[in-house]
Amino acid sequence: MAGVGKYWILRTVQSFITFLIIAIAVFFMLHALPTDFSKLLSLNPNLTPSQKEYVEKLYGLNLPLWTQFGNYMVQVFTMNFGYSFVYGVPVSSLLEQTVPRTLFLFGLATIISYIIGYYMGAIIAWRRGGILDGSNVVIGLFFYNMPTYWVGMVFIFIFSFELRIFPLAGFYDATDKLFGWNAPNNLLWIGLDYLYHAALPMIVLILIFFAGNVLLMRTSMLDVIGENYVDVAIAKGLKEKDVLFRHAARNALLPLVTSFIISMAFAIGGGVLTETVFSYFGVGLLYIKSLDALDYPVIEATVLIISLLVIIFNWIADIIYGYLDPRVRIE
Repeated sequence: MAGVGKYWILRTVQSFITFLIIAIAVFFMLHALPTDFSKLLSLNPNLTPSQKEYVEKLYGLNLPLWTQFGNYMVQVFTMNFGYSFVYGVPVSSLLEQTVPRTLFLFGLATIISYIIGYYMGAIIAWRRGGILDGSNVVIGLFFYNMPTYWVGMVFIFIFSFELRIFPLAGFYDATDKLFGWNAPNNLLWIGLDYLYHAALPMIVLILIFFAGNVLLMRTSMLDVIGENYVDVAIAKGLKEKDVLFRHAARNALLPLVTSFIISMAFAIGGGVLTETVFSYFGVGLLYIKSLDALDYPVIEATVLIISLLVIIFNWIADIIYGYLDPRVRIE
């Protein structure tokens, strides 16, 4: 147990140092850009010199670099990133709006894809060598190697532009007609409209995620099927379904669980390209728009939240692996 505690402490310290390095790198990389927000203010002909000076003082842009860095590090550890340069509202309010949308889209797509991948991967591995196995491997490899943005644009052209089944963009529209009816202003219809706008990007994400999950589960199952306990279960005369899911698939699940934990971290950070393609205003699209406008507080907040989630879920995966497999704790 002492070895486990030492391993946990080591991984925690490593995760903290990683986050600290990322936070420092984000600040200096942004300030190393060839232009900054102060220069953008100078390009606005509607701002007088006094107004420009007021804005710079308001956001601390007139302070020395190291003073700005000190204020920034305080914000990092308090998770209070002040006000957006562009939107003029607290960064926290922008995150409160966009984070749930991204988590809903990517989180639900990730969960569905892993459930489908678990069952499909187990079945095709159990019935390996047949048409089902070969076709799923080919389909899985096809979608696994396809860029998400390319699949997204193809689906938008077919299902939104040509067939007009799904909306072209957005995450909610009060004027939508669902099932041919004018949507009343209540929570049920608002929820259905959110789901209606998220359906097409979610289908694309499920196809992309599902492909890798099927291949991972199939590979893990093939390693388990040849084990003695599976042969013993068959020899006892157990039903095929019980042997498949209670004995083989359950023991082949560990790599998929670890992959799922890590993938959940990207449920908030993996939306940059997908949300941009579908114009779905989540954290990813917020990051892109803020980067275009050099909105430092929003850029810093989105990048750090994405990084923090990735680090936390990787830490959880390390802890689980360290608990289940003592070999990884050997330093």
